[in-house]
Formats: sequence, structure tokens, C-alpha cells
Amino acid sequence: MVYCVSYDLRKSDRNYDDLTKELKSFGTWWHQTGSVWIIVTSKTTEEVRDYLMQFVDSNDKLFVVAIKKDWAAVGFNESEYNWMKTIPDASWTS
Repeated sequence: MVYCVSYDLRKSDRNYDDLTKELKSFGTWWHQTGSVWIIVTSKTTEEVRDYLMQFVDSNDKLFVVAIKKDWAAVGFNESEYNWMKTIPDASWTS
């Protein structure tokens, strides 16, 4: 499945490197913008959320949503668009 993970981290002085490391651990990922990541995993939305919760504080916000292959974007470079286009069809939500 392809997921968009977004977060709002409330403590500016806290080190969230572990969260970044864990997002990258999914293997197939794109750090799309500041606090938005696209990941590919066989886990469910709840499993991704529950796993990542250990790397954020209780007052932070974390949002995980499955993405359909029907997406649109503007302002990204060609390699970023190509990254989205190379995700296997079987990974997308139908």
C-alpha cells in the first residue's frame, strides 16, 4: 500500500531524528515536503500509525492515509513525479 504520512511536531527543541529514521526504514519512501512523507508498505494505516506513535510526543499530530493511484500534483521536479509513477500498480489502494 502507498501511504501519505503527515505530522505536526509541537516541540521545536526536541530531536525527531528517530521518526525520520523509522520513516526511511519502510524501504520505499519519498520525503515529499517538510512534514509529509510518502511510503510503501504492506502494513495497514493503523499499523503504520501505531508503530510511528512511539517516535512522537503525545501532543504531536500524526496522520496516515492510503493514497490511490489517481493523484495530481504541481511544483515538483521530474524525478519526484517519476518516483510516484514507478510505484507498482499492486501497491496502490483501489
